[in-house]
Amino acid sequence: MFKINEEEYIKKVLDVLRPLKGVEDVGLLDDVTKQKVSDIEFDRSGDLIPVVNAGVKKCLESDYTIAIVKTALFRPPPTATVQLVNNYGELLGEEIVSVKQKHQHEKNKNAHFINDEFVLFKKEQDFENDLKTENLKYGPEKQAFLLPPVSFEEVEDLPFTDNVVSSSPAPLADLFLKQHFGFEDDPKLASLLVGFSIK
Repeated sequence: MFKINEEEYIKKVLDVLRPLKGVEDVGLLDDVTKQKVSDIEFDRSGDLIPVVNAGVKKCLESDYTIAIVKTALFRPPPTATVQLVNNYGELLGEEIVSVKQKHQHEKNKNAHFINDEFVLFKKEQDFENDLKTENLKYGPEKQAFLLPPVSFEEVEDLPFTDNVVSSSPAPLADLFLKQHFGFEDDPKLASLLVGFSIK
């Protein structure tokens, strides 16, 4: 039986991504470019609240990493791309990305919407209480924004792909990727990484 080679598999993935609505460009990242994105992405020492981009880390660790440059016409993510977590691993809040998700949270008596795009699972008053001086001396709960890996159905549906993840890089890595693909620093464009392996 004829066996398809890796380059043909990569081409098939790129061919699935190129025609998606809102996609401006797409390309496979080589190891040097992946390392540069990693260097930029994980130099986050100046963040007021730590940001842990677990999704980008997982994408860059994948056997293959594809970058997409997209417009706002690209479909929304299937699950939250931003979560607020504490140092005990508890989910404190998350981004709202769909009407279905919003309706699920509206049924949760512990869910408190701070706006139409983010819900907290802890009352604002409890957050404020955690920050009071008398409570800080007892080992404060630390919080971080987690950007988790997100599924990517169009690539997952291909019979030869495995371990598919996607994530959006932080602004500086996003700028690097847009420029890498020949785009200006246009706020109407954003990059997205898709990582996968071949079965």
